[in-house]
Amino acid sequence: MRFALIGVGDIGSRYAGKIALSGHDVLFISRGDRLKELQSSGLRIEDGAFGGAFSIPEVDATDDVEGRDPVDVIIVGVKTYHLPEAADQVKPIVGPNTLVIPLQNGVDAPGRIGDVVGHEHMLGYATYSPNFIGELDSPVSDRLRSLHTVLVDAGWNVKTTDNIWQPLWTKMCAYASFSPFIVARLSPGDAYRFETLRGLHQQACEEVAAVGQAEGFEMSAKQLVDFAQVFPTSKQSMTRDLENGRPLEVEDLIGRVVRAADEHGIDAPAITSCYQLLKPYENGSVQQTNIQ
Repeated sequence: MRFALIGVGDIGSRYAGKIALSGHDVLFISRGDRLKELQSSGLRIEDGAFGGAFSIPEVDATDDVEGRDPVDVIIVGVKTYHLPEAADQVKPIVGPNTLVIPLQNGVDAPGRIGDVVGHEHMLGYATYSPNFIGELDSPVSDRLRSLHTVLVDAGWNVKTTDNIWQPLWTKMCAYASFSPFIVARLSPGDAYRFETLRGLHQQACEEVAAVGQAEGFEMSAKQLVDFAQVFPTSKQSMTRDLENGRPLEVEDLIGRVVRAADEHGIDAPAITSCYQLLKPYENGSVQQTNIQ
């Protein structure tokens, strides 16, 4: 299969890199310094929370896909606030049978990308433990089975599912329940050393589980509490973005659940307060002002 990756961050690069190492052609779509690095030095992946280090000395990298042949699969690894731009950029390499895998957390990425490239191309993908892949509105298909085989052969722990929305909503609700950790800028393990944060997280889990259940999904507060212990020493990506003054995916990962709670008439003071505290940082660091 011929793949393309847009959004050459840690997770996307690991997926595309392992696929390339397993023998498939991969086009890396990037820009700026990252593009120069790919073109001059190839792909280099450091040790991290999602796996060990590896490198590929030479890769096909570009910032312009005009004139390129369509690919079989496009992996979209950008942040949610870059989705419209990324979808426009990859549209020229979307052929009649191209599949698109969104790696974003949340539940809205497939629809937003599909609005640009065509919904018939979209799959759902939940980065989870294990990861899940599925058609958006139908059971597991032949095209999905073929792609699943490639991902597994490349070393990824991926399972197919007839209902991709269950793991997508579970992951988003888990992320929203992490909002007390994000506000405190702590890993789950460090946050749980403090009784106040333990209590706040458990309250957040009760709230988001109620939202998930109201949306029609199997979910429990205990499941979400336990999920926080999967990677106890790892800070959430939004925590790292907050610490480094980068834009936040707060609307797609926490605001989406807050709005759903409001639609269902569910009282959700914990996640709503965390959402309100994070909202000023949505576009990056807040410009400080002196108050006289």
